[in-house]
Amino acid sequence: MIKTVLFDLDGTLLPLEQEEFAHEYFKNLCLRIGNLVDSKKFIQQLLSSTEAMVKSGDKDKTNQQVFFEDFMPNIGIAAEVLEPIFDDFYENDFVKVKPVTRPNMTARQAVMAVTELGLEVVLATNPIFPLNAVKQRIQWAGLADVNFKHITSYEDCHFCKPNPEYYWEILECIGRRPEECLMVGNDVEEDLAAAKTGMKTYLVTDCLINAKKLDFRADYQGTLQELAQNITGIINAENGSVA
Repeated sequence: MIKTVLFDLDGTLLPLEQEEFAHEYFKNLCLRIGNLVDSKKFIQQLLSSTEAMVKSGDKDKTNQQVFFEDFMPNIGIAAEVLEPIFDDFYENDFVKVKPVTRPNMTARQAVMAVTELGLEVVLATNPIFPLNAVKQRIQWAGLADVNFKHITSYEDCHFCKPNPEYYWEILECIGRRPEECLMVGNDVEEDLAAAKTGMKTYLVTDCLINAKKLDFRADYQGTLQELAQNITGIINAENGSVA
């Protein structure tokens, strides 16, 4: 029986264009670095260390630890200098990226439709950002009041999408089996990877991403509006109930 629905954030509950988001994020972060390091070098290393985090399979290191262990030695700035700048940026300046996102009331309708069925909801965003940045984006999506059972962030997670271990770690945290969960997301590679654990999947088509043009099969597919309208039928079908 489906008891928990996992929602991706960026491009799913929070519509955005990834390139535009990245541009504004890098621009504002570089403004905080000032004269400490060349902006081009900083961005290149940020991308490289993020890739190291995504590819990491070290269950003994959080994504945050993997990132900074790769980033600090290569950027040439002491951790005690750079880490407070990162922290202050997310606390005070990350909000400057908000204008490139757009709240979508349909996203709220979809989440509310799930909670009204008495199901748990999990915010399953790719954990490459700190919790502070994730919670801000939840607020931008108009979902700050939602009682998410679990929210993934780089402080707590040891894996990233599309590694199936990311989903196994969530399952362990929330005490659920794969067959009790439905993953909702817009990225073919990252979000449909949940199926490798045995979870059911719903591919959101509003901002669909299939960068590698992969062949795929989702258990369900449609817009967030269609999810909001059809979630009762989906849950009844999965749980063997009659609507």
